[in-house]
Amino acid sequence: MKKQKIGTYALCVGTGILLYLLAELSSGGGKRGPESGILKRRQTGQGGEVYQIFIDGLEEEETFVTVEVPEQKISGVQLKEILSQAAELLCERIQGENESLRTVSHDLELCTGLPEYGLSVSWESEDVNVIGSTGIVNSEQVPPEGKNVYLRAELSSGTAKEVIEIPVTVVPEETTVSERFLTLLLALLEREPEKPEVQLPREFEGKVLSYREKREAGNEILIVLGVLAAVCLSQKEKSEAGRQKKKREDSLLLDYPEMLSRFIVLTGAGYPIKQAFKRLSEDSAKAKKPGFHPLYEEMQIALNQMETGTPEMKAYGDFGRRCGLRCYMRFASLITSSLQTGGRNTRKLLEEEMEEAFKQRKDLARRRGEEASTKLLLPMFLILGTVMIMVVAPAFLTLG
Repeated sequence: MKKQKIGTYALCVGTGILLYLLAELSSGGGKRGPESGILKRRQTGQGGEVYQIFIDGLEEEETFVTVEVPEQKISGVQLKEILSQAAELLCERIQGENESLRTVSHDLELCTGLPEYGLSVSWESEDVNVIGSTGIVNSEQVPPEGKNVYLRAELSSGTAKEVIEIPVTVVPEETTVSERFLTLLLALLEREPEKPEVQLPREFEGKVLSYREKREAGNEILIVLGVLAAVCLSQKEKSEAGRQKKKREDSLLLDYPEMLSRFIVLTGAGYPIKQAFKRLSEDSAKAKKPGFHPLYEEMQIALNQMETGTPEMKAYGDFGRRCGLRCYMRFASLITSSLQTGGRNTRKLLEEEMEEAFKQRKDLARRRGEEASTKLLLPMFLILGTVMIMVVAPAFLTLG
């Protein structure tokens, strides 16, 4: 067992040594290092190599220096061999936004080097008025048919140098019809500045022209405001109609239990239905109750119909439909059926209807209370916010 452990330990150590040797071989070991007295350069395009060297014998103690060795430069023979490839790559890179070097209307992107080959590039233009040495194109100096210009690029790597010429055809920059017309118009404005008027052209490039001045939005806004006012007025009328309808329905619901109770008392005292109906309307007119009471107005309309010859049953039916609430329709149905059947069970049905009416009135009062409390929430929050500001503001002022 002990021998097996020793063998395992030896295997681990041997593996470590083997990995060290492989790492040294892969990195070149001492063959390329300063130990051999040689500093190797990287190949062209790979960049410089940094060496950290300890020098013994330079001073009394060992000296440490850091040296960067530039990459290997290509020779003149090598430069001639790659010249065509470099020229092709150079033409692609300087093209910029132009489709090709045969139709140049935008600035060229003249690069200062080809890192792939380790080359530096310097430029010289045959006609700097058309193309500058930095690649800027001046289209205004170009005739409509275009102009050929040669760019001289000097490729250098160390002591090796070669010059290539790249032909470039510069063409006028493409303009739209509007841009060309604006150019013409500016020329007309500068032609005779002493004249009080400038005649606009009636034709341009074979097209007949007409003109209209752009006006700022002025009186037209009044039409928009008028339309908006009409829409707002329409919405206000609808909202007002809705409020009036709700107010009428709430008033009818509140007056219904009292009317029904008094009607039961009168019919129980021996009044016929029509006389009880008439007495309720007259009593309400004499009492002149404050507020809005459409119920008694509808009752008076029903009485007027009966006095002008409308059958009593039809007048009660119209009364219920005009009120528009289910409780009044039930009331009209009960009294018309009482007229048809002679009043059997009518009192009992009316008393049950009265109990239901008082329940509805109680629910309506509860709902109104809830709506009122909800409307008070916003003022309460505003008051709370004001109080908080009054309490907190002095504290912040003292901090300042």
